[in-house]
Amino acid sequence: MPGKLELTEEQIAEISGGTTHESVELMLALASRGYGTFLKINDDRDDILDIEGMKECLAAKGYKFIPAFGEQELNMFIGPDGLPYGNDYIVHLLKTGQL
Repeated sequence: MPGKLELTEEQIAEISGGTTHESVELMLALASRGYGTFLKINDDRDDILDIEGMKECLAAKGYKFIPAFGEQELNMFIGPDGLPYGNDYIVHLLKTGQL
């Protein structure tokens, strides 16, 4: 089925960049809309999230993605209007087909 993505618990546990929950939520929202899986092995960061690919994808939609690292920081996005937005807003736009 196109757009369907299945990860093992081990793969989900290895994802980082922003809070783990935010990164997984954004990656799954992008995948469910057919933008790609955004998974790759990053030995230098010790994770499997394709942050660079997500940045490029969102830039094409007019949003600058500023990922945060560490469990206490949040991902941020600068919209076409120059205003900052949170991860939850971008996921909402993706889920409702507005991005």
